Amino acid sequence: MTTTAETTNAFLERVGAQDAEGLGELFAEKIDWNVPGTPALPWVGRRSRRSEVPDYFRTLWAGLEPGKSAVSVEAVITDGEEAVVFAVFDHVAAPTGRPFRTDVAMRLTVTEGKIVRMHLYEDTAAVAAAFAA
Repeated sequence: MTTTAETTNAFLERVGAQDAEGLGELFAEKIDWNVPGTPALPWVGRRSRRSEVPDYFRTLWAGLEPGKSAVSVEAVITDGEEAVVFAVFDHVAAPTGRPFRTDVAMRLTVTEGKIVRMHLYEDTAAVAAAFAA
């Protein structure tokens, strides 16, 4: 059986590789997914099925300038089925060319080697400002 730490590390590696399909494979069929933010951004909101995961990442990445993103993972803490990732995201919004930085906390819950919950906590105001016309 895959551990929470192994699944979390695979998640982070696939995010870094921009492997949308591979990311989808890490999730259970039914999920509790929440990325809060302004409804003007097409990737924010709740999702409940594994099939929605690859499209989320493709949509997000399409909104960012290629080659101008950095993710600095500062800590990963696991406890049983729970993992928390602390990171800093640096991106450039493709529509506006504005750079932005946001501190991130991400909660992952892993059951039987599959991610069943992903909640992202970030500076949604900074993200919205970077994409505002």
